Amino acid sequence: MEIQRILESIPDMFDVMEEGIDIQTQKEYIELSHSFGEGELTEQETIKLGSLLCRNIPVDGKKRALSMLAHIGTVVAFRQIEQYSKSPDVELQKWTYLALRECRMFLENSLGDVNTGLIVSGMGGIGERMRIYFFVLPLMERPFTSLQKDTIRDEYTILCKAYNSIIETFYYADNYVGLTILIPFDVAIATIIDNGIKKCNELGAFVLEYYYVTNIGVPDESEIPDIIRIVMEGEPE
Repeated sequence: MEIQRILESIPDMFDVMEEGIDIQTQKEYIELSHSFGEGELTEQETIKLGSLLCRNIPVDGKKRALSMLAHIGTVVAFRQIEQYSKSPDVELQKWTYLALRECRMFLENSLGDVNTGLIVSGMGGIGERMRIYFFVLPLMERPFTSLQKDTIRDEYTILCKAYNSIIETFYYADNYVGLTILIPFDVAIATIIDNGIKKCNELGAFVLEYYYVTNIGVPDESEIPDIIRIVMEGEPE
């Protein structure tokens, strides 16, 4: 019975929030959402709760109101968050977007036949594709040549088309090539990255088999040297 209950709770499909939400905000939002019990509010109670967003109250109070409205998941609750989202407190912009998107998910699930789950990540995504960033390194610790950079671009362009993925950006540096791509849920990230490296090396071994990949955010240029060192040498003990 427990297994059946778990299976029934799994959404029929997933949707990715387009805007990236940092890990700390995600964690705080989830923890707060689990701190209050489930229950229904009347339309007037929902409007009263939403009115707190327009008052001069502490940010923590507005966070709680937004989370509660999101979980109510009614049209009235959605409109309360939507109205506030037009001019939210600066420090609550991400929080408001998360609440608005979650409320819409609950509302759509209550009105439709398909149960949709929401996936939140640091880099966001579009539809059923999640945004990731990765970079590959030269095999011999020598700078990539212009031809090698073009080869990397061409091979990953072909692979992404084959796997229904979308390349958003290329970034060329002498000691690495970085890509931002949108990849469907049913495609393993390693399938694209590993095959890209394999295809490049079939044309002349010049790409290291190890790489860096994340869906949290594109690293700052100042972070790249340390990340490259870790990829090459491993985490320090």
